[in-house]
Amino acid sequence: MKFLMPKKRLVNYIKSLMQKGYDVSNIRNVLLKYGYTDKEINDAVSSSFKPIIRHEIHLSHTTALVIIFVFASLIGIASFFYYNPSKVPTELLDLNLEPVATTVEPGESIVFLKELSNLGSAERYDVVIKQEIIEPVTNKVITQKIETRAIETFGSTQTKILVPDDTKAGDYILRAIVEYDNKKAVATLPVKIVAEKKETCFDSIKNQNEDGIDCGGICRPCGPQAIGCNDNNPCTDDVLENNECANKPIVPCCGNNICEENEVCAADCKKAEEYSQLISTETLEKIKELAKTNPNKALQQCNALEVPDLKDTCIGNIGEAQRNKNYCSQISNPRIKDLCYSNIAKSINDNSLCEAISIESRKDSCYMTFVLDNKDYSVCGKITNKHLRQSCESLKQLNELNQQATSQE
Repeated sequence: MKFLMPKKRLVNYIKSLMQKGYDVSNIRNVLLKYGYTDKEINDAVSSSFKPIIRHEIHLSHTTALVIIFVFASLIGIASFFYYNPSKVPTELLDLNLEPVATTVEPGESIVFLKELSNLGSAERYDVVIKQEIIEPVTNKVITQKIETRAIETFGSTQTKILVPDDTKAGDYILRAIVEYDNKKAVATLPVKIVAEKKETCFDSIKNQNEDGIDCGGICRPCGPQAIGCNDNNPCTDDVLENNECANKPIVPCCGNNICEENEVCAADCKKAEEYSQLISTETLEKIKELAKTNPNKALQQCNALEVPDLKDTCIGNIGEAQRNKNYCSQISNPRIKDLCYSNIAKSINDNSLCEAISIESRKDSCYMTFVLDNKDYSVCGKITNKHLRQSCESLKQLNELNQQATSQE
């Protein structure tokens, strides 16, 4: 509903806002929102730039020329802002990549983290994300993965891209491209493909043309008459002892479809690794729930975890549950530590915690969360990225104009 404001009062209102540094385009957007027509606004804006010349004042020729020059300049500025309004984009993204496992063999997966931050005014929208591994010399794409995601504020996800078996060893580039609203956000990471491990006579695996584990064929001969004791089980060591065959179990053994303790075998431990990750996730959730009532016991359980990143994530969960930043300082992984400070800053609504974040892009994302979620524009001056800082300032001006217009109703 438009609030009533006589033309003279509207002109004075626009003049006062311009004197405070507000853009004509932002003033125009607010007035349109409150029901003023284009003509009413244009007339008021034009009147705001007209100098008042009293007839009793005698102007010299030079003074008149100066006034005409100033008047023409003001009209030019008004036209510029009118035809080139600065708008806060509804959809604006910041993309960042963090390496997890970026040196692999052919047939293995590159693992990395995608951090997407919604910096626009739209609360939620879908984007298409294309991730590809590129040969830098020829710019040839050797593999790619395309997915669609709904973007809200800030999100970090782990992504895997399988390297084809026939990929040659060398340096490559991982490139992620996010397409939205005819715009693109691009980020890259260096990756390295290493030569596949060669089969040897000392790899504890029956391969090549061996008759036993690392013996026979091109390797050293197996024990006396041991070939006759072969039970065709690659997980036994076939030997002859006291003229009797002995088939001694080999533990751990790669190829028995069992992931044994201390075994490093992709064939046996792939499913076990996935199951282990599932168990780890369940364990972390249980510890996080315990942290709400008994943080000391929860911390003991976190410290008992052997995987460093799981341990760090676990400690970060305690910090979030207790809303206590002191737990973040106990985390070793910089990325997980930054995420800890960011999550606690949001949970306790304290933007000063963003300052503890080590990476500038993550720190800016933390500040922008307060801008978009809480309309906290006090952080604008702390944002290092120029475009994000300008977006923050523009949002601040629009918010102030809306408040002033509402107060005039």
